[in-house]
Amino acid sequence: MEGNRPQLPRRPSIPSASPPHSIPLRDLRPPGETDAGEGGGTAQGPSQQRPAQHSAAGEAPSPIAMSANLPGFSAYWEHPYTPADDHTPAEDPGSATGRTSPIDHMALQFALPPDIHLQRPASVTEQFMPSASDPYQIPHAYHEERAETDSLESDRVPLKPAAQPISRLDPPDGEPSPRNSFQTVSDLGNTPSRARSAQMLGFDLEPGLASDRHRSYGDRLSPMDRRRSRSPTASGALSRASSIMRAMSQRVVMISGEGDLVDQATRRDRSRSPSVDKRRTTDVSGPGFVDTSYPSQLFQTPAEKRPGVDYFQPEEAAPTARRLGPLPNPLRGNSLGIFPPDNPIRKRLCDILVNPWTEPLILILIIAQAVLLAIEAAPDVFAAGNSRPERWGSTPIDWALFGLFVVFTLEIIARIIVSGLIINADDYAPVGSQRRLRERVAEQYRAIFKPQRQKSVRQPPQEQQFVPAFARSFAVYGLPGQATLEEQQRLHLARRAFLRHSFNRLDFIAVVSFWISFILGATGMESKHSIYVFRMLSCLRIIRLLALTRGNLIILRSLKKSAPLLVRVSFLMGFFWILFAIIGVQSFKSSLSRQCTWINPEDPTNFSAAYTPSKSFCGGYLNSTTGKEEPWVFSSSPTMNLSSEFLRPGAKSAKGFICPRGSLCLQQDNPYNGTVNFDDIGHSLELVFVIMSANTFSDLMYYTVSSDFLPAALFFGAGIIIMMLWMTNLLIAVITSSFQVIREESKASAFTAEEEPPPLFHASMEQGPRRQSALQRISNGTSWFWILIIVYGLFAQSLRSATMSRSREEFVNVSEIVVTSFLDVEIALRLAAHFRRFHRNPRNLVDLGLAVITTVILLPPIRNSGQVYNWLTAFQIIRVYRVVLAIPMTRELIQLVLGNVTGIGNLMLFVFLMTFLMAIFAAQLFRGQLPATDSDGTPLRIPFNTIYNSFLGMYQILSSENWTDILYNVTASTVHLNTAWVGAVFLIGWFILSYFILINMFIAVIQENFDVGEDMKRLEQVKAFLQRRELGGSSNLALSKVFGFGRSRDRVDPLDQTTGVVDMLFKEGFVREFLDEALDPLQEHTTDGESAQQLGGKGRGKNGFLSAAWGRMISRFRSREPNPFYSNVGFGGPIVSLDPGQLARQAVSATAARRKAQREYLMRHPNYNTSLFIFKPRNRLRRLCQKLVGPGRGTERFDGVQPNKYAWYTFSAVIYAAIVAMVILACVTTPLYQKEYFDQHTFSILNWFVWTDMAFAIVFTLEAVIKIIADGFFWTPNAYFRSTWGIIDAVVLITLWINVITLFTNAGAVSRAVGAFKALRALRLLNVSDSARETFHSLMIIGGPKILSAAFVSISLLIPFAIYGLNLFNGKMVACNDGSNIINLSDCVGEYNSTPFSNNWPVLAPRVATNPFFNFDDFGSSLFILFQIVSQEGWVDVSFAAQAITGKGLQPQGSPPFAGQGNALFFVVFNLLATVFILTLFISVFMRNYTEQTGVAFLTAEQRSWLELRKLLRQISPSKSAYDDKKNKWKMWCHKRAIEKRGKWYLAITSVLVFHLVLLLTEFNSEPLWWTRAKDILFLLFTLIYIVNIVVRIVGLGWTRFRKSSWDLFSLVAVTGAFATSILFLTDPSQVTYTQLHKFFLVALLLLLIPRNDALDQLFKTAAASLTTIGSLLATWLVFFLVFAIALTQTFSLTRFGGSEDANINLRTVPHALILLFRFSCGEGWNQVMEDFAQVKPPFCVEGPNFFQSDCGSTAWARVLFVAWNIISMYIFVNLFVSLIYESFSYVYQRTNGLAVVDRDEIRRFKEAWRSVDPSGTGFISKEAFPRLLSELSGVFEMRIYDNDDSVRAILEDVRSDNDAMSIRHASIISQNQYKTGIDLRKLNERLSRIDVAKVRERRRRFNLFFEEVMVSADPERGISFTMVLMLLAHYNIINDNKSLRYVSLQSAPADTRGQYGLLYRGLANMSVSGSRSSCVANCGSSASRNRSAGGSCWASSTCSTTPGSSNGTWRSSGRDA
Repeated sequence: MEGNRPQLPRRPSIPSASPPHSIPLRDLRPPGETDAGEGGGTAQGPSQQRPAQHSAAGEAPSPIAMSANLPGFSAYWEHPYTPADDHTPAEDPGSATGRTSPIDHMALQFALPPDIHLQRPASVTEQFMPSASDPYQIPHAYHEERAETDSLESDRVPLKPAAQPISRLDPPDGEPSPRNSFQTVSDLGNTPSRARSAQMLGFDLEPGLASDRHRSYGDRLSPMDRRRSRSPTASGALSRASSIMRAMSQRVVMISGEGDLVDQATRRDRSRSPSVDKRRTTDVSGPGFVDTSYPSQLFQTPAEKRPGVDYFQPEEAAPTARRLGPLPNPLRGNSLGIFPPDNPIRKRLCDILVNPWTEPLILILIIAQAVLLAIEAAPDVFAAGNSRPERWGSTPIDWALFGLFVVFTLEIIARIIVSGLIINADDYAPVGSQRRLRERVAEQYRAIFKPQRQKSVRQPPQEQQFVPAFARSFAVYGLPGQATLEEQQRLHLARRAFLRHSFNRLDFIAVVSFWISFILGATGMESKHSIYVFRMLSCLRIIRLLALTRGNLIILRSLKKSAPLLVRVSFLMGFFWILFAIIGVQSFKSSLSRQCTWINPEDPTNFSAAYTPSKSFCGGYLNSTTGKEEPWVFSSSPTMNLSSEFLRPGAKSAKGFICPRGSLCLQQDNPYNGTVNFDDIGHSLELVFVIMSANTFSDLMYYTVSSDFLPAALFFGAGIIIMMLWMTNLLIAVITSSFQVIREESKASAFTAEEEPPPLFHASMEQGPRRQSALQRISNGTSWFWILIIVYGLFAQSLRSATMSRSREEFVNVSEIVVTSFLDVEIALRLAAHFRRFHRNPRNLVDLGLAVITTVILLPPIRNSGQVYNWLTAFQIIRVYRVVLAIPMTRELIQLVLGNVTGIGNLMLFVFLMTFLMAIFAAQLFRGQLPATDSDGTPLRIPFNTIYNSFLGMYQILSSENWTDILYNVTASTVHLNTAWVGAVFLIGWFILSYFILINMFIAVIQENFDVGEDMKRLEQVKAFLQRRELGGSSNLALSKVFGFGRSRDRVDPLDQTTGVVDMLFKEGFVREFLDEALDPLQEHTTDGESAQQLGGKGRGKNGFLSAAWGRMISRFRSREPNPFYSNVGFGGPIVSLDPGQLARQAVSATAARRKAQREYLMRHPNYNTSLFIFKPRNRLRRLCQKLVGPGRGTERFDGVQPNKYAWYTFSAVIYAAIVAMVILACVTTPLYQKEYFDQHTFSILNWFVWTDMAFAIVFTLEAVIKIIADGFFWTPNAYFRSTWGIIDAVVLITLWINVITLFTNAGAVSRAVGAFKALRALRLLNVSDSARETFHSLMIIGGPKILSAAFVSISLLIPFAIYGLNLFNGKMVACNDGSNIINLSDCVGEYNSTPFSNNWPVLAPRVATNPFFNFDDFGSSLFILFQIVSQEGWVDVSFAAQAITGKGLQPQGSPPFAGQGNALFFVVFNLLATVFILTLFISVFMRNYTEQTGVAFLTAEQRSWLELRKLLRQISPSKSAYDDKKNKWKMWCHKRAIEKRGKWYLAITSVLVFHLVLLLTEFNSEPLWWTRAKDILFLLFTLIYIVNIVVRIVGLGWTRFRKSSWDLFSLVAVTGAFATSILFLTDPSQVTYTQLHKFFLVALLLLLIPRNDALDQLFKTAAASLTTIGSLLATWLVFFLVFAIALTQTFSLTRFGGSEDANINLRTVPHALILLFRFSCGEGWNQVMEDFAQVKPPFCVEGPNFFQSDCGSTAWARVLFVAWNIISMYIFVNLFVSLIYESFSYVYQRTNGLAVVDRDEIRRFKEAWRSVDPSGTGFISKEAFPRLLSELSGVFEMRIYDNDDSVRAILEDVRSDNDAMSIRHASIISQNQYKTGIDLRKLNERLSRIDVAKVRERRRRFNLFFEEVMVSADPERGISFTMVLMLLAHYNIINDNKSLRYVSLQSAPADTRGQYGLLYRGLANMSVSGSRSSCVANCGSSASRNRSAGGSCWASSTCSTTPGSSNGTWRSSGRDA
């Protein structure tokens, strides 16, 4: 048996007893038979505990220790390894010699009948047993149940793993578990574990808890026990209800220590192996059944280079015998300094707190508080009698809450008396807790912000230095038995002070806040000063209700685990937030206070008589007399007198929007009561956050553009790109990645404890093949017919409209009756056909329910009920789910998305519950504080007047749509109360939590379903390499390559592998070794697609008829001979099912076979390679053309000449110049320009833009002809139009000629359509860079089908809701523009006094009844407005319009309270579903698509961690030694200052930078002049200090080293710029340009703080890793910006403005169009602008004879262009940013999986060691110096044969004589001979015998291998490379090659490998083309068996690395993936 055990990690033993059994049933002896050695030996108290040490020399481990982790429902003997002596005590390690036994006792035990038992003497343990008839005592580790199960009859539940004595069976979080059992192997990986059989022993016995009188706690199975019946009785139901209540109270109240018990139980449940039939064992009907399933105890062993190195065997824990009597008092210390442990009050309070009724009572009180608060906020505060009372106590709810808080206060006082307030008792304090406050604060900072977590990874996780408090209490007080739940709660209460729990701190704040608000309310100060913040804080306790359900608790736990990462990332976001806020103050202070003011001609100096239009921002005005532009002015008069003597100019010249004559650009108050501005850092932070939210930021942008300059938009553009697209997406990356890590570590979902697939999607009714009856055949065969019936019914409903005729209405109604009748027949048929099993399929029950309901609602009373029936039509529409699941494309994606439907459900419940709780908070804070109307008299939509309105407001913020309306209204209404900042902080905090975190968690939950298991990822990597396909190449050179012509160097193709090498790597053993295990035969039958839950066979069979017809149609076209030039490499059969060797052989031969097929095809069709059927391959003209251009398709030209490099690059440069010129001219020659041009000139062919277009058409035609002649048109191997880029070029060329022809035929008057075609010419700019081209190709072309499937899923959600909205709201949103006295719309006739500007200026206007810009009057309109709502734009407007509905033909209400408030729920539900299933689904599909293209999706956690570590190691360069030249002391001093990282100089510069930041934060509007001057002088002083620092660094490091650091170069530029602009600014302060540049450089200097903070530095580096990819994506996006900007200006630049357009918001010019498109990309107001351009029609516009004389819009073009841009930009490109940041941001992987060991200290140690052998820092050392380097290494990079403890010095110090201490101490001074004296030889021999010889041999082998590899890899000339040694040490000491390296590396070449897989284990790239390659292969082959037997592998052999390292120090010479 010993031989079968895997070699385990060994760990230092800790004092413990033997472990308890892991087996619930042992011998099943008859009652009365004694059990010798119960519990594994003598019961030991703390004084008797002794370590059970198992030496490697032959002592067998304790048999109980051997079986401690064996799962299973089986019985074992106590001593399965003891051959004869059964009387040997189990704890005697020397007695067990079971290794010699040839019998597998475990197998034998399974074979024996249950009545064969081993006789055993009685044990001392029996004295603990309550009766002699209790032989089946179950050790506590498995018989206890989690608190929330049905088994809780009382609080006497046995102790859980969280509180086991001393050693725990359940591993702590993150600790690996030993695989010391053959049965735990099935738990490996993510594959479903084989469930243990429950039918071995005792399968017919009832596993339950005994009654109280037996006190066995469920540990007996004897039939004589009383058992409850399985039938649910009344008492059983009550018991179940009480247990559910108790479980809820434990989750919510958590007296027992913040849910530790529940958390443990949750972890246990989630780690259990699922049972065979997938049913949870706990799902039993009776209340008293125990779940005996086995908790998986899989430990993840640490990654190691070779097995058996540095491992320590963890010591198993001992079982403890049963205890009689109560637990000794666990209380320790004096709580509050006055209550000792034995104080009767303290003990009595402890009894009360652990009473079983306490937690449920407090839960009820917390729920009561939430209910009371909701009831209090329910009435409308604006209604009479409902206003907030002035003093406390005037309402019954006040007194009810008072009573609640009296109880809460008493509870908290009791808990404080029992547990203490802040300081833990000394007995429970962890080691080191007595340190000073400063040390603890520093430790907390490091815990949050230090980039790495652990110091070493080579050793297995160690036990903590202190025993957990509850375990210590067992050890100290000698508790041999199991603690009950009540006793465990006592331990938790005793061990941690009250305020040490986060929820307890919230409770404390809530109670204290209540009493403060009580005092304030009783004295009347609360309402007088509006201090409601304490009343809001008193509600904090209801946050505990978030843990009400188990799913919510798991989400809370997952959020808590990811919180540290979120805090770190928010630290970086906060830094940039502050930077942008500083820039905002510097650039825009006072900008929002300038508005156009119309002067009253009758009273020109009176400001109150003037009129200021709302938000009319400006920067100057036209002088009324001269007409000249004047700068903005301000009045120096306190009364705002507007006479010229008081008006002062605010600037030198006018800027921005110029106010017309008759008005002034006057500085006055800021908007929204002065709260919206950039005047100081606080308000600026608020508005920068608005930019981060990407909602309504464009309003601020246009405000500042109007008041300043058009380039002000750049600030907002940079803010969106950096803060929203980059920083905010880091949060998505962190949430998704950290939840992925949680999933990988826990092997379970981060959102649910359930792992069952949604049963709704399992359509098959049969379990396996059954004989079908005639009815069944009819039912199954007609399934497609019923689907068509449903489609017909939906089509009929969609025909409904507001203006439909009576006949159409009759048709719709009759159709519904017919459809319902047919479906009733169908359900009856299914019921008859599958009568016995009908109820087993949930879909049958759903369809039956829908059939019954839809039939009932057609009964006349319900059918004629009006709006009630309209709401009930939802049941008719829900039937659409059958149609969606019948379409394969949507079915597969929906099944994948809903794979974790429970997780999505949990998250939705969590979001709604959270929103409701926040609504209660908001109602407490704002109710009655906001007025009903704003200053203009417009009713506020969200005044928080009711709890429902508050909920809508909180949900509106969560959706981010117009959330700033609420923010601005709250701050504007409360600013006079000085509480505006409280409201702003509350709302911004809720926005961060909801929109940035909760909504993004939906991405994580959907990504969870896309994930493949870790075990499948390796196979996917092999598949991805073997199925590598050619991307469609382009004959166009990238512009970046043209510019880099001189610098480009030839690289050897890393994929050029000889057959020998590939053969070696594709050997079956090699592939299997990479996959880390032999492929499981069960796994081989599951294909990739089957990882998602699929429909059964019947579901697929429904499409048989359609599939067959489609197949026949396709076969006609495919019957021709296949073309080998355009077919992909195929594999025979499913790739997963192939044997690795067979798969490898196919891969090796595939390319050769394809080449052969191509040659044979050409032989059969000799004219195939003849371009245009004229030019043969040898034709001179064709060869000449081929020298000018690259291959038309692919990268290699077939049977042709390669292009001449010089000619090719020159030709490409000319074409690029023509493309750029053509695009620039398209931007200039807008229709507006052409109209103005033709007003002055007549049309002629000599008009400059006519002949330029003609010239461009000729140039690009010539290019196309050359490419067609070179490579053929379509039917040649490299045909030009076979590639994506050839097609794009053709489209551009065709549209160019259409444009030229129409110019001539229409004499210059080009139509709107032809003008729009001009835009396509910008598509040629996609060839600007290879990365942009690849991004476009892989995501738009290759990923197109996946985008389409996501679009189909979106449509399948939109269509049902569109029909439902049509039923509910059609014809009801029409409103009359005169809303004063109109009730019936039929009265909306005549004219009325309209006041569009001011109530003082009435204007007669006609009354008109129209829809707003949206309506639900027909299916198309309904679908279109819902599509707009999906983009998060406009749903609030539509929602409030729906709430105002009063009925068809009636005027909607103008102000609240609205009659149709419930209608808002339709939009809330749709908005959330649209967020989840459309927006989030698009993001998830793109993320998955992108990561699959780049290969990251199939990287395991270890591989990603290694990639991050490798990035870090590559950035490290060697340090140079300090100058020892005594003559140049100045240089030496500078060098020391330059290299020290924590010295006084370094800290001084950092302090200056921090003070610099503080000074910048103090800037504000209208600051005094002296303060401005003082700041300028200080900034100049700081700049001089920075200059000194740069000089010191340049002198100390030398220019060569200085310029290698990018931060140093940046500091040089920034400091130089700051100094230069300081001089310019001080010489001429009035120059605005100098001032702004100076401020810009001052802010840039703050970036130097980033490298000075470890957390910022690492986060910034990781975030910056995605900058290059972001650059290429921005380039591609910019091309589409240009395409659509040109298209929109060509189409709409002449269209007149609508209500949403003005001087800045228009499409007149390309720059304005670009800014508008940028706004639309964030979904900002795009629909209203679209409607403006779509609805401008006659008679509201002029329809001229030609395009240039018309100013009308175009509905078709507006809809097409705006919707296309919305989809391409908002859905695709913005989501691509999320994808690539998620792909490249793997900060989370640097902090997990044990690879986060290389912190700065370890790197510095290595650099110090290197510097000792390479003082000059060249990066290379000689081979002779290498051993000296090894002796200097320490820490994680140490490479030694012996441990430090086993060194000669350490051994001699251990064995020296006492009197030799002095001589040893001075050994280094006197001589080495001192070691020869005073040595005790006996001690020496003893000490030497303790050295682990096997370990030393293994380490020597590794050392030799490492040394040999370094020597072979050294450069012959330069020596051993710094980077190479670092990488090799990482391979040997940190990672496990099998787990961390990829089969296919992504790193084939530095620049051009994204999206393609590169090398096989790096060695391939480094093998030279010479004969050394074959010898390398031979060496690998010959040494493979040797290496493998030693735990190595072929690729680790150093003989496979022959290429010398490159000059730049990168590692190129190892046989690994570097």
